[in-house]
Amino acid sequence: MISRTVNVSKDVGAELIPYLVQSACHYECTLHISDGDKKINMKSIMGMTILQLRKGGSFTLVADGVDEEKAVTEIAGCFE
Repeated sequence: MISRTVNVSKDVGAELIPYLVQSACHYECTLHISDGDKKINMKSIMGMTILQLRKGGSFTLVADGVDEEKAVTEIAGCFE
């Protein structure tokens, strides 16, 4: 399991959420976003829609599985 603090330097609009979910589903590992007291499964469209990420904010990206390093690197790139 690995985790990485991701700083959001891009605007995160509603149109990005389906893309993020679809991208997360390409990986075998589990992917979660931790933001304060929330822990959201990135492969869940319902979970991702309640997440309110804003430019200038940050969150922790957690991955666990065989392709965790690749997943964290590529998913974090969508925000940085």
